[in-house]
Amino acid sequence: MFKVGLSRFSAGSILRNQARLSARSQSWRLQAGVPTFASSIRYNSSSSSGSTAHEIKDKLVSFVDENNVAETVTNLHSDQIGYLESIGLAQGWGPTSIIEKLLEFTHVYTGLPWWGTITVLTVVIRVVLFPLYVKASSNATRMSEIKPQLDNVMKQIKGGDVQEQMKGMEKRRKLMKDHNVSTLASLAPVVQLPLAYGFFQALRKMANHPVEGFTDQGLAWFTNLSDVDPYLGLQAIAAATIIAVVRIGGETGQHAMAQSMKQVMTVVPIISIFITKNFSAAVVLYFAINSFLSLIQSSIFKSNTLRQMLGMPKKLTTHELNESTQGSTKSLKEMVTNFVDESKERSIKAARDANKRLEVTQQRKNSNVEGYIKKRERK
Repeated sequence: MFKVGLSRFSAGSILRNQARLSARSQSWRLQAGVPTFASSIRYNSSSSSGSTAHEIKDKLVSFVDENNVAETVTNLHSDQIGYLESIGLAQGWGPTSIIEKLLEFTHVYTGLPWWGTITVLTVVIRVVLFPLYVKASSNATRMSEIKPQLDNVMKQIKGGDVQEQMKGMEKRRKLMKDHNVSTLASLAPVVQLPLAYGFFQALRKMANHPVEGFTDQGLAWFTNLSDVDPYLGLQAIAAATIIAVVRIGGETGQHAMAQSMKQVMTVVPIISIFITKNFSAAVVLYFAINSFLSLIQSSIFKSNTLRQMLGMPKKLTTHELNESTQGSTKSLKEMVTNFVDESKERSIKAARDANKRLEVTQQRKNSNVEGYIKKRERK
């Protein structure tokens, strides 16, 4: 009986002590500014019940959706400068960022829908680059006129000794200077490549975001610029236009091409339709517009009247162009045959050189006696 009473007394005293300590702890927390519910949460979380931990976890706010993609929130709209930067685009000064900023400026200050914005900016950039194409076309015409002489000089450079090569290079330099021909002028249109890359990346990113207005500011059958063209109409327009440009003579209007290569360049654009079928309508719209502008430019360079107005030399006739480029417009079969023949000649020459070196090495070994090479006897 005494043990039982002692145990009850001990249990009661322990409970009273715990209640007193809990009251003191709660009053201390109130004085320190700590909410009382924190202790209860910590008490519940230390219990062995797993449901309590699950309950606390459910009260946390999730900032990421199921696809782990965070949505960018902005107070700006697409008709305000700075909108693209506020959603993570148009940052920096690379080709892509520059095109994104130009697209935004064009869209805001003209008030055009996005399809019109893409069209206008593409036209403006081609107009700015047009003088470079004029220079490149004029240079291509003058180079075609002196190509037979250049071919003869190049044969002298490749086939002669060092002295003949130096003379040939000086003759080539003088010939090009007298006819105002520049190698760099032919590479002027290459400036368009980084801009074309910037357009592709900018429109791809803007469509994937998507930028406000891209889903309903298209045209005709491609009203959603963020989606693919359901009928592949833009791809077909771009491919047909490129084929027409090749048939006319390239963007400079003075590029001769063999019939077999024309056939190849007809098949490639058709294949590109299926390569670009999953691209957004915004990207393919740029391809189609840019190709159409190339066709207009090629048509301008084919007209002697317009060339004269632009201060360009008259274009060569088809007969003159074929004669001047007779050596460079070989068929695909001839080019492959020539490549195989040249490879065989190089292999035979390399084998002969190797045999000569082997014979010299063998002779040196035969003339070697006790580590010394025999001296030739004087006659």
